Amino acid sequence: MAIDGTAGVTGFADFIRAINSTTACNTGAAVARHLLLPCLLTALVVLGACSNVETPDLKADVEREQIIPAGWQPLPLRVGLAPFRMALELDDKRYNVDDTQRWVLVPDGERLNGPEGLHRQMLDTLRQYRMFEAIVPIDGATPETPRSELQAAALKQGLDLIIVPTLKRHDVGYIDSNGAYGWNMFIWWMVSPIFSWWIADEDFDAHLHVDLRLYPTNRDEELAGKRLQPPETIIRSLDDWDEGFNLFSIFSTPGHFDESNWQKIGGLLLPIAENEAKKAALRFVTTDLRQAAETEQFKAGIRRRLALVIGVDGTGQPPTPLTRFATRDAQEFAAQIVEARNDAVPEGALRSVIGPRATRRSVEQAARDLAVLARANDDVILYFSGIGSMDARGEVALMLAQPTSGGAEKIALNDLLDLLLVNNPRTLTLLLDCSFTAPGDKRCATTADSLAAARERGLAGCRLDAVIERAGARGTSVILLSASSAKTGENEGMPALEIDDLSHGLFSSFVLQGLAGEADANRDRLVTATELRDYAGAKVTHIAQLEGVTQTGWFRIDDNRKGYALPAWRR
Repeated sequence: MAIDGTAGVTGFADFIRAINSTTACNTGAAVARHLLLPCLLTALVVLGACSNVETPDLKADVEREQIIPAGWQPLPLRVGLAPFRMALELDDKRYNVDDTQRWVLVPDGERLNGPEGLHRQMLDTLRQYRMFEAIVPIDGATPETPRSELQAAALKQGLDLIIVPTLKRHDVGYIDSNGAYGWNMFIWWMVSPIFSWWIADEDFDAHLHVDLRLYPTNRDEELAGKRLQPPETIIRSLDDWDEGFNLFSIFSTPGHFDESNWQKIGGLLLPIAENEAKKAALRFVTTDLRQAAETEQFKAGIRRRLALVIGVDGTGQPPTPLTRFATRDAQEFAAQIVEARNDAVPEGALRSVIGPRATRRSVEQAARDLAVLARANDDVILYFSGIGSMDARGEVALMLAQPTSGGAEKIALNDLLDLLLVNNPRTLTLLLDCSFTAPGDKRCATTADSLAAARERGLAGCRLDAVIERAGARGTSVILLSASSAKTGENEGMPALEIDDLSHGLFSSFVLQGLAGEADANRDRLVTATELRDYAGAKVTHIAQLEGVTQTGWFRIDDNRKGYALPAWRR
């Protein structure tokens, strides 16, 4: 039986009075009664007449309080839990906070982030109750790691957001006597000082508050936040043994005890507070965060932009022609999208495979790396500058760097996209500065014989249509801006010019100018897909005509992406 405050002590006094009121039939009975009383009191103490400090049981609390909704499914988020930081609102060993005798118990690093610390407890709790698709520690993170580095590390792990927990309060305080102090004195004077030590006659509170902040892995903004604290302050009644043994403890207040006494009180009450913090975290995820995660604002906040940039110049060794500016195009484009003022691609979400490194093996590996990050809520950019071709199936293909063993390598565009889009991202933006069906052009490796064979097999029309259809079948919206069409049959043979005076491919030169701000027709500091299409298309057509060549570009934009903003302007 636990004695909790006045009610518990009243029961204890009633028990004593019941013993004392026993009728004494004779002297022997009286003697027996007086001998029995200490024994019964001792038995009462041994059997648990003590304070009400319980051992917290998270599982029982979660079930009793119905914290997890029926039919709960994990939020479709991959989350990184950063190490606990500490920014206590109360100073170390500060007294008389809010008119209480209070001791701030500053936890060490082991208590915060050790194997059994608060970080591990919170991680295990969120995993146990399946709050997220995945929640993991952030690789290499420490409490001192800057948030930007936490986000970059989490992005490499393929995470959607990070949770940064900060310990704000960690203290216990003396409130006052709970009204059982009189009974304590009565037992001290009338029965025995030993038994008075077990009367829970003083109330203490505990505060353990954690500040949670949620950030995406791709931009510097806060998505959500929550202060984890119990609905009501945790208050428990303690007896003198709980508080720390002191021969004259009932005559002194806890504020006069030494630090070890407060550590003991904290050891009893703070585990209860930790349990409340875990429950508060579960409530936050199953209510506030669940509702927020369903909004477009939240989805946009965690949406990643990822880019695979490939640039390969032809060496002039048959069957590839000689080109001069493809690698430069790719380098400039990679710099533009990373340094863009609006809608930039984070460096950790960019894979550049340029020049001799752009072998088929390297390109496929880069696509696989990005595919881990590119999920249904995300947007992918694929840029290629170099030489186009067709494979044996008649599909458009990209010429890649020649390995040391010799011989040209190529990869069908659809095969590359099958690797890159495996998780069906929301948007695919394709920018292609090459030619696929113009034999003899500097940026085309397709031969006249290959085109004739394609026509004989009945392949007609634009070969890029198959790319759009394949991506669309995944539920991925497509923006395709190409330097030339990829038509077989009628109107085939459109080139993709390189211009010495521009030191770029013609198409890439005006794509870069457009993204730098020139395409921003309405001057709203955004460059949409349609604005870039209109700007680059007009410029390419005009300059090609001055060169005596017909190059108009080839553009397809899904209706739901015409206002889509590309990485624009330049820092």
